[in-house]
Amino acid sequence: MRKALLLAVLALAACAPRPLAPEARFLGANLRGLELSPEPALLLEVRVGFKNPNPFPLPLSAFGTRLRLGEVVVPLDRTLPPGEEEVALPVRLTPGAALATARALLSREGAEVALEGETLGQRLTFFRTRLAFPLEPPRVRRAGVNLFLENPNPLPLRAEGALVLLGQRLLVQADLPARGEGRVQVVGLRPGLEQGSGRLELRLEVPGFFTETLVLEL
Repeated sequence: MRKALLLAVLALAACAPRPLAPEARFLGANLRGLELSPEPALLLEVRVGFKNPNPFPLPLSAFGTRLRLGEVVVPLDRTLPPGEEEVALPVRLTPGAALATARALLSREGAEVALEGETLGQRLTFFRTRLAFPLEPPRVRRAGVNLFLENPNPLPLRAEGALVLLGQRLLVQADLPARGEGRVQVVGLRPGLEQGSGRLELRLEVPGFFTETLVLEL
C-alpha cells in the first residue's frame, strides 16, 4: 500500500507542469545621489516591469535572475505575484568594486545594464541596454564681487582651479551641493571682479569617482 501511494505521488509530480519563465522589460533608471560615508558610493535605481505568467507566486531565484550593471552583479531574491509588477532595484557602486562602471556611467559612453537568468542549463537575457548620466557643466552667476556656481547635476561636486581676470590668476574653490548652488571662494586680491571679462579654469570632481576639466567664460 505504501509503495503504491509513493508511486502515485511521483506520477503526479512528473505530470505537474513546469513553471513558465518570467518576463521582464526595462522601464528606466535614476541616479539617486552620492553617499560619502563610510566610503563613497554612487546610488542608482533601475526600474523593471516583471510579468509572472503562472497562476502562482514565482521566486526569481529559481531562475538565477540577476541584474548586471557593468562589472557589478546583483542577484534578485524576490518572489513575483501572478500577473504584472513594477519593481525598483537599488544598485550601489563603490570605487573599490566598481570604479570603471561608475566612471562609464558619468560619461557619454555609459555602461551596459542587463537582466539575466538561467533555466535548464540555458542562459536567459530578459533585456540589455545602456545607461549614461553624463555630468552637465555648472553655470556661473555673478552678484557684485561674488561668483556663484549652479550645479544642475543630482550629485555634489567639488570645484577648484583658477580665476583668470584683468591679468590676474587667482586660486578658486567651491563645494557644490546636488542640484544647488555654491559660492566660489577666491584666494587673493580681486579688483574689478564685478566687471570685465574673464574665465574660470576648473577641475570638477565627484569625490572618489570622477574628475574632468572645463573652462567657463565670465
